Amino acid sequence: MSKSKSVAAPAAPRASPPAPQERLWARIVFGGLLAWTFLTLCYPLRDTDFWWHLKTGEWILEHGAPPQVDVYTFTDFDKPWIDLHWGFQLLIAGVYHLGGANLVILFKAAVITGAVAVAWLAGGKTLPAWLKTLLWVPAVVCISGRGYERPEMLTQLFLAAWLWVALRVAERPRLIWLLPVIQLVWVNCHALFVLGLVVGAAYVIDCVAREFAGGKWGLAPADSQPSAKSIIRAGALVAAVCFVNPYFEDGVLFPLELYRKFTVDQEFWKDIGEFRPPLQYILKFGWRGLFNIYMMSEIIVWLIAAGSFVWLAWRRRRWSVMRVLLFAGFSHLAWKATRNSNIFAIMSLVVACENFAEAARAPAAALPEPRALIRYSRGMAAVLTALIVAVVTGGWAAIAEEGKEFRLGESPHWFIHEAAEFAGQPGFPNRAFVANNGQAAVYTYHNAPQRFVFTDARLEVCSKETFQQYNKILAAMWVGDLAWEKVLEAYSGGEMPVVILDSRGETSRMAMSGLLQTPGWRLVFADKTAGVFLTDAQADQLKLPKVDFASLINPDNRPLAPPDPRMHPAFPPPGSASPAPDRQTQSPQGESK
Repeated sequence: MSKSKSVAAPAAPRASPPAPQERLWARIVFGGLLAWTFLTLCYPLRDTDFWWHLKTGEWILEHGAPPQVDVYTFTDFDKPWIDLHWGFQLLIAGVYHLGGANLVILFKAAVITGAVAVAWLAGGKTLPAWLKTLLWVPAVVCISGRGYERPEMLTQLFLAAWLWVALRVAERPRLIWLLPVIQLVWVNCHALFVLGLVVGAAYVIDCVAREFAGGKWGLAPADSQPSAKSIIRAGALVAAVCFVNPYFEDGVLFPLELYRKFTVDQEFWKDIGEFRPPLQYILKFGWRGLFNIYMMSEIIVWLIAAGSFVWLAWRRRRWSVMRVLLFAGFSHLAWKATRNSNIFAIMSLVVACENFAEAARAPAAALPEPRALIRYSRGMAAVLTALIVAVVTGGWAAIAEEGKEFRLGESPHWFIHEAAEFAGQPGFPNRAFVANNGQAAVYTYHNAPQRFVFTDARLEVCSKETFQQYNKILAAMWVGDLAWEKVLEAYSGGEMPVVILDSRGETSRMAMSGLLQTPGWRLVFADKTAGVFLTDAQADQLKLPKVDFASLINPDNRPLAPPDPRMHPAFPPPGSASPAPDRQTQSPQGESK
């Protein structure tokens, strides 16, 4: 990939420097976008995965190294655990112990807002600020819908940084040496570090294609910088640092396992909301699913990006290999699983802004008049002001998903803290069957490593066989088939685990209805979040009476579904007003509930 014979790409015509007032309004709309982004991400902590990440961060601080085997379940105990999230877990443990859930939410909002800022600066450098900001509005909606306190919040920042370097390195060749540093941190924070390699591969293919085309076939001429030697050396360093993780080659190959779960094995894992393709969500919930604000924003983002390629081809007869590859690849990820909606939005808007900027390149005389730019900027600032007011006053929460109201703290009566602490008292079994599996992380946070769960939501640990048994046990509980008791006893060495069932999940609620009618089982604790069950013998030994289940019936005061003869006569089935907030039935953003 020699650069000696390449023809340097013609520079975009240089316009006169923007007037101070233009610069001021550009900064205002950019700052307004970031302020709105930050505020849309300030909603209560609701993601159950947070608790096992936090517990693992504390475990690493105590033991001085990331775990190598599972330490939380009694079904997959001692099974190899590739925990590439360990860097994030240490970070989040530190933040939590400094300021609790409130500081965690603010930190998350700041990181994701930073990702939007870097991505905004990366793509469409020559576009007017008001126009670029307008294009970013649906992307921010899409991103905020999945703005959880998870390692993926760092992935969004690292992905944006990769894109910024890739689109600026021709002007500032030394930026290429930032990539190995970014990749080293990324590989020790999240399994999606592989996305950096995807961006790098697309960049190299684009360089080769442009060099070979020599300005023909609608491709821009090759850039003279960075040199081929620098690209090769930096690429080798990026690949090498991927092995600098606690699991070496197993860590490098781990993303392939995740990819397999939502592609090859998708039929099995599709009931987990975040692995469900958007089309399945629409088919399941119909128009209600299609007109979900986050689903609509994802569709709009795709249309903007796809339309930008058409516009560039029509205006300039141009296209970019790198942008086509990245848009196609990230569209594939978004199509396969809703969990990829945020990274798809970031990638798509950077690509779209680059396409629109290239299509709009024109002599300075053809640029909009300064007065027009200021007028458009003022209009965009007014739109952003209205959006900010909508978030702060609660108007945004009214059209967004449940749980997206503007405030800090934990979502009230959402996590099973009290039930987990109750079931962790001396004398209780040291094993627990918790449903839904997301809430198992809360039990783990309060009781591990001395006590264990049947399974949890760590899909990198949970085997297909364990997940099948988990679902079979819940189904058997519902219909009163006592065969599930022998299965649980076999897994737990003869001692019956305590059973904790959350009050909102569809499958756990049905299992609770069945268990309330099963002889030999006793409800010994109940609040709005969960019920705790023991066998009569266990409850008698602990001198625990049967408690009333009234608090479990309708924890969110929703309209309830019609009576079902298979349900407990006094315990209705899940509400029909909205999709049951379960790990198996989720929003288009795949929220763990």
